[in-house]
Amino acid sequence: MPKTLYLLRHAETLFNRQGKTQGWCDSQLTERGIEQARIAGREIASRGLAFDHAYSSTSERCCDTLEIATTEAFGAPLSYTRLKDLREFGFGAFEGKDNFLEPGFPRGSFYLPYGGESEEMVERRMVGALTDIMAKEDHQSVLVVSSGGAMRIFFVANQDAARERPRYFCNCMAYRYEYEDGVFTCAEVIIPDLSGLEAPGLPAQVRRLNTDLMRPWDHY
Repeated sequence: MPKTLYLLRHAETLFNRQGKTQGWCDSQLTERGIEQARIAGREIASRGLAFDHAYSSTSERCCDTLEIATTEAFGAPLSYTRLKDLREFGFGAFEGKDNFLEPGFPRGSFYLPYGGESEEMVERRMVGALTDIMAKEDHQSVLVVSSGGAMRIFFVANQDAARERPRYFCNCMAYRYEYEDGVFTCAEVIIPDLSGLEAPGLPAQVRRLNTDLMRPWDHY
């Protein structure tokens, strides 16, 4: 019987709002981000999901999202394990800089000379960490909170097995994977209803993606 991985992106941060590159560096959740995490928790509750284990990137934005979402869903935060290998793409010297300075896609090894990571490195650690997690005997239903770029790379690494493919992108989106015999299958892409958080002057919460999955997403 397949195991279930619920892979959740963190809520909106100050750097998301300001259009800053945010990989291993961190910034706090905005007020809107806190409400997004609560919405994600209500989505978990409405689906009747239960998790026997939970994990987060070591980034504070991911830990805070997990704690807020699970408190909303279950009345108290789940205990969880923090893993560095679940972190966002490392952008090296581009960390904290304006997004428009980032190169186009694919990025390949672009960031390596600047102290960052290659896409291959991120794929290796994400696939390795999530495989190790889901291979544990007592891990049947697992919640993991990570970041958009790392989640995209993990999806692309497993896209041939996907039954559901992303068409939209936003904070607190989630992927429901089935894991069986060492294979991850994306069974569902979950986009929360964030329409109530729109306001003049704020960037759109949900963006439509290009439909060619061999081309990486144009924004994290």
